[in-house]
Amino acid sequence: MGAWGAGPFENDDALDAVDALVDGSFELDELRGALAGDYLEAPEGSVALALAEVALATLGRIDPPAELDEVDIRLLSTQLDDAAYELILRAAERAVQPDGSELYELWQEAGDDELAEWRTAAVTSVEALRSAIAE
Repeated sequence: MGAWGAGPFENDDALDAVDALVDGSFELDELRGALAGDYLEAPEGSVALALAEVALATLGRIDPPAELDEVDIRLLSTQLDDAAYELILRAAERAVQPDGSELYELWQEAGDDELAEWRTAAVTSVEALRSAIAE
């Protein structure tokens, strides 16, 4: 059974992305390709929200969460540029919107309370990243 929870790292897709960050195989182009269409699939939405947390950690806005203990945040921060942060932000913004996001639809199907818990945490991260990029 896969992981499923309201936190940004409480699902298998996000955890797989962290593993890829650790081993150096993660490619932002996958996220760019996912944004090319009008509909963001749940795996890419989950990854985008996890990457928003990663971005906030690399920008020094939050302490790296425990899920990122094996990620070299200092090295990763040198690999992410403004375009990467903008891409992550765009994907995370789409993930929390009711139109065009499979992840949103899945949380909506889970129930109002579950949707509210997930969306509150996710939108907080998105807004924090938007603010960090704007500065």
